[in-house]
Amino acid sequence: MCAMSVLGWARCLDSVADVLRRGAWYPIVDQTSDDHVVVEVRSRRVRISRNDVRVRAAAPEQWSVVVRTGLLRPTLGTSRSSLHTTYAVCPRCHDRQEFKGTPGDLVCARCGLSAPVDWSETC
Repeated sequence: MCAMSVLGWARCLDSVADVLRRGAWYPIVDQTSDDHVVVEVRSRRVRISRNDVRVRAAAPEQWSVVVRTGLLRPTLGTSRSSLHTTYAVCPRCHDRQEFKGTPGDLVCARCGLSAPVDWSETC
C-alpha cells in the first residue's frame, strides 16, 4: 500500500462476499456522496456500497474467524471429513489459515505476524 490517507477500515458483510475476502479488513481511501466507500484491494481501488460493509476507525490487530458456508467439495486426495469449515484471516496480509481448536493467538504462515484471534464474532 503506498502513502495514502486512510479514512477507516471496511469488511464485507456475509451477503456480499464476492468482491472482498470474507473476514479481511480493507483500508477506506475515499468516500462518495452517494453513500459508497472506496477500498484498496491488492493495489486496486474497489467501490462498494456502505450498506454492504462494516466500518471501523482503527486498523485490525486480531485474526478474523470465518465460517465457511455453501457447498464444500473435496479436491483430489482429500475426503469430506478432512475439510475445514472454519478458517482465520490474517489482519495484515489477509491470508487464509486453517487452525484446530480455539487458539488464543496465531502466527501467519505467509507474513509471520503473531496476533490474537478475535473470537467475539465470526464472519
